[in-house]
Amino acid sequence: MALEQFNLEGQVAIVTGAGRGVGKGIAGVLAEAGASVVATARTSSEVDQTVREIERSGGKGIALTADALVRADSERVVDTAVARFGRIDILVNNVGGAAFAPFLNLTDEQLRVTFDRCVTSAFMMSQLAVPHMLEVGRGSIVNISSGVGRFGVRGFVSYCVAKAGLESLTRAMAQELAPKVRVNAISLGTFMTPGLRSGMAALRGWEDRLNELTPLRRIGDVADVGRLTVYLCTRDCYATSATFQLDGGIEKSNFPTSLPDL
Repeated sequence: MALEQFNLEGQVAIVTGAGRGVGKGIAGVLAEAGASVVATARTSSEVDQTVREIERSGGKGIALTADALVRADSERVVDTAVARFGRIDILVNNVGGAAFAPFLNLTDEQLRVTFDRCVTSAFMMSQLAVPHMLEVGRGSIVNISSGVGRFGVRGFVSYCVAKAGLESLTRAMAQELAPKVRVNAISLGTFMTPGLRSGMAALRGWEDRLNELTPLRRIGDVADVGRLTVYLCTRDCYATSATFQLDGGIEKSNFPTSLPDL
């Protein structure tokens, strides 16, 4: 009986930034749970691969090439989801981006673009998807955040500000869209993604240092983000306006390198 609550059969999920890393992991787990997944990304080859893997595992999905910062692209994603599957139940706003720059070198444009990728994209997709959730009578939005929005990291001012903004957007939307649509965020720590794997290959000892600075002494698996997402999308989930920390227990940055004092 308990496991039946996690069956998402018949539900339709949109996952942005699903071409690789965390977004790909979430899309795969949602499909395993029975949802039909509309996977989006800017790179066609990557999002196509995500859906091929979903289908090989017996799931259902479609791949759409789209830029989450372009409203016309987001409108096309929502319209295609409804035309293909008839409804929208779940939206995972995973798109983001970080600009690494010391505070005194950070440009207005870097700050603006990072905020748009993390916050404006989630706002636009949610605004377009929610009317269809209201037609269904319920829905769940999950915003993918980061611990940097809570404790800050040197060199990532724009990313810290943007993720804090995303969590604030989560709370504000949750209050306004209740009771039919629930809105939650997942604040991530360090997860094994292609980008992280590339960084560890380039910097000797980085993986050991990351593990050492994480209380659970290991790097997260992206499928675990998917499993928490499934819970947040179950119909009887009582959570809204919440930010769930999925970070191995970190209370400060576990980034192995840091900028020197000014």
